[in-house]
Amino acid sequence: MHTMDKTPRIITIIGLIFEGLGVLGAFLGGWLLANLENFPGVSSSSMQLSPAEFREMMDLFVWLSKLVYGQAIFISLLFLVNVYLFTKLMRSQFTEEKAKLVYLYQAIWGGFNILFNQVTGILYLISGVSGYSGHKEEKDIREGI
Repeated sequence: MHTMDKTPRIITIIGLIFEGLGVLGAFLGGWLLANLENFPGVSSSSMQLSPAEFREMMDLFVWLSKLVYGQAIFISLLFLVNVYLFTKLMRSQFTEEKAKLVYLYQAIWGGFNILFNQVTGILYLISGVSGYSGHKEEKDIREGI
């Protein structure tokens, strides 16, 4: 069984936390867009729009909220896949070959995710590449003295 080093493990945990926050932020953004009309101070007169223009803008925000909700659902599914795979990897439940595939997936997902969530993308890239390349942390020879 493959044992994950401490540094990639910590980086992966931080990446999962930031990815989870991104999922929550996407759902919150969709909710804000869908309910913008109900916020205090949001009216056609405060935005200096005619009622027809205001209604058109609110309809556009509702449409955008559906788009953001769709994105949130998609990234939440990927987040659940990542939680499943990466926790199994951290718990040493993969063979060396399967762990290498998970590291490759982590690096590819990190490279793709860098377009949307730069912090998570960079963290996953670092962890995935170091794990895939087989980089092992050096043990302190003075440990135990």
